[in-house]
This record gives sequence, structure tokens and C-alpha cells, in this order.
Amino acid sequence: MKNLIIAALVAATTITANDCLAQSFKDKLKAKAAAAAKAKSSTPSKSSAINKPGTSSKGTAKGAITLHLMEAERGKTKVQAEEGELNGKKIIAINGAPYTYQDEPSKMLSKKIYFTTAGIYVIEYDENSWVSVMPDKQLGKAPFGKFTFSNFYSSDASKAKSMTKAKAEAYATDLSKKILAPSSSGPSKGGNGTYSAATPVKFSGKAYGEVEITFEEGAKKKILRTAGGTTTYLHMPEFSKIAGVDVYTDASLNLHRYIYVDKPGVLIWTRYKSGALGAQLWGKYDQYNLYAMDKQVVRGLLNSESQQKEIDVKVAAWTKKIKDSEDKRRAAKEGKDIANRRLPKQGYTDTKLEAEGLVAAKGFAAKYNWKETLTRVYFSGADWGIRRHKVTGIQTGRSIKGVIVMTRPDGLCSYHDAVFAQEFDGTKYRTVYFDGILGAPYKLNCQHTK
Repeated sequence: MKNLIIAALVAATTITANDCLAQSFKDKLKAKAAAAAKAKSSTPSKSSAINKPGTSSKGTAKGAITLHLMEAERGKTKVQAEEGELNGKKIIAINGAPYTYQDEPSKMLSKKIYFTTAGIYVIEYDENSWVSVMPDKQLGKAPFGKFTFSNFYSSDASKAKSMTKAKAEAYATDLSKKILAPSSSGPSKGGNGTYSAATPVKFSGKAYGEVEITFEEGAKKKILRTAGGTTTYLHMPEFSKIAGVDVYTDASLNLHRYIYVDKPGVLIWTRYKSGALGAQLWGKYDQYNLYAMDKQVVRGLLNSESQQKEIDVKVAAWTKKIKDSEDKRRAAKEGKDIANRRLPKQGYTDTKLEAEGLVAAKGFAAKYNWKETLTRVYFSGADWGIRRHKVTGIQTGRSIKGVIVMTRPDGLCSYHDAVFAQEFDGTKYRTVYFDGILGAPYKLNCQHTK
């Protein structure tokens, strides 16, 4: 789970009336149960009551029915229930307390499911009965474990009387497991459409649980990911060929964010913290997210540590393939560069000053523990440049560009561009000193250093 960005999602998410997967189950469940029970027994307020058909364009109802309770609530053994709409949303009102319809899980489970922000689900049991529970887990995130509250309502008094708490809770638990099971609809065809995100995608301070994915073909293949704003990912044909799956990179390039098309309808978004793809392995602090057309895929991932590890291993394997290939390519290029490389041409010549420069360079190399052995110094600059005091303009010294030639422990040679200088005391120049290196060393074959 180290790389899946779900810490905030699992720790605390915001409850909304229309998304049972975006609920916040706090520690004080008992307090919520008491508040919910009180709300159910109270008189409906103007904001929560369902208007009868024809009385308002904002609310409609199918008519109240009497439900018998398995266990009495606040001393009552019956409640009144109505299904209808309130402000354009499907709800069920039990003794006036509204529960909002949960569209996606209801379709998936083929059972009507309603939810209230107090943390209680009302789940269809059969055509005239309901199970009401307050579980310790979020529906669609993990199987229900314990219940702070549970009850059974039915229009059939004998059915309510014969029901047991254990049976009602077992029914709810079974549905909480079923919603996490693999989809029976078959593999996704993929392509353009709405994808569920394992971790909400943030944009301008908002979190989006779903993203719109658009594949664009053409001279340059693209993926457009829309969640609040649109981010463009460009296809990487060479890396795709190496990894065996399509790979796309964020068009910003310097963000080190990539999308792997794992399979049709399943995309793995990644972010590398230390560098670009091809230059590093999949690391401890790198992160991934999953976008899937089938929400069951996302649910299964969030509920399975083994699936999370499987994706972690998969991304690590793709990353290694690409880096290994890039390492070989870089090594081949470097080998070619080494074979073709020659020392810079010599400029100003003075054997005595070059010897002084070699002594100065060796002192610098020893101070910083260079592994190379310095063999000679020569000047690549055509002549010395005069140095003057910034205020008075009086000459203080002179400098010239030079080259340090070295042998390496690996049998190759190398050279460093450097700067050498001399101080001027008014009448003569003093001993050459080392004034710094310019850039990285360049490797070459020793036969070309003579």
C-alpha cells in the first residue's frame, strides 16, 4: 500500500448525500445512532418533509405505508415510510426523516439502497421489507464488521416478528462483500468515457472521484484527462514498445507524471519523485493511482493489499525494463562518444607555466580526493586575459583556459576544462594557481591523449 495514494481517502472523506463511497464514519457512532433515532421519531420539518403529489413541484411521493419493526425504536413498533423525490433527488422518508437514494450501488446490487449522513443505510430486503444498519465500514470500501445499530422493517408483521438481528446484519454484511467482488459484466472495452479513480483527483481545491478520459489519435497520440481541468498526456512510442503497454507522459514533461494503459478500461497513473522515467527505478516514495471504467476494479483494489502490491510490482517491472534499455542506449552512445572524442587543441604554449599549472591542479585534486591520476596540463586558450580591480582599473592578474589530462582506474583517460591564473604584483606575475574546473570531465581513449 506504500505507493497507492489513498491515505487521505481511507483516513477521512467527506460525506455527501449522493455518494455512499464518500462518507465520514467518525468514532462517535453511538451518538449518531441516537441522533438518527431521534430524527426518525420527530415531526418532519419543512425542509425534510415530502410533499404529497400535486402540492409542490419540488417534491413527490408514492404514498405512505406502515412498516412493522423487528425491534421497537423509542417505544414504537411501527413507522411510516414514503418513497418519492425531494428537490430532484430520490429519497425514502421514515417517520419524516429522509434517506437519499444511492444510485450506483443500488444498480450494482440490484437492491434499493438509501443513506443518511448520520451513517445509517436503509437497504431493500424484499418487495415489502427493509434492513436498516449503521456499520463500522463504508459500503464499497470494506466488508461490514460490526454494527452500532441494526433493525428490520416490513409491511408484513409476521415477517418482522420472525426476523433476528443476526440474520438482518448477516444480510447487510453479505451485500457489503458482494459489492467488492469482481464484476460479472465481463472485461471493459476501454476507450473514451468516465473512469472511477481509486484516489480522488484534486484540481483547484476540489476532489473528483471520477475523471473523463479521451484518447486522441493522429500524428501524436494523446490522452486527455479531465477532472475540473484538463491535463494532456503525450504517447511515448519507444517506451511503450519496451514496456509492452502504452505509456503516456504529462505534456508538462518536468512533472515526471505518466499513465500506463494496463488493459482496456484500466489506467495506472504514476508520479516519480526523483527523476524522469528511464533515469530511475520505481522507488519507495513514488506514487500511483488507478482509473477504471468498472468501479468494481477500484473497489477491489482499495479492499485488497495483495492487489495493491501487484500493481506496485507491475509498475516496478515496467520501470526497470525502460531504465535498463535506456542505460544500454546511454552506454552505447557514451562508448561511441569516447571512441570519437579528442583533446581540445592546444593554444598558448609555455612549458614552465604548464608545469606550474599541473602542480596546482594536483593539489586541488588531492584536496577533493579525485580517483584519477593527473598526467599533464596545457593551455587551450589562445592567450592570457588581463584581470583588473573593479574600482581602480589597476591590473591584478591574468587568467587563461586550460585542460587537465588524467588516467582513470577503469583504463580510460579523461580531461577537464579548467581555468588557471597568476597574480600580478606590479612588476611580475607570480606562480600559476588553479582557479576552478569548467563542467564535467570527458572520457576518451588514452591513445588520443598523447
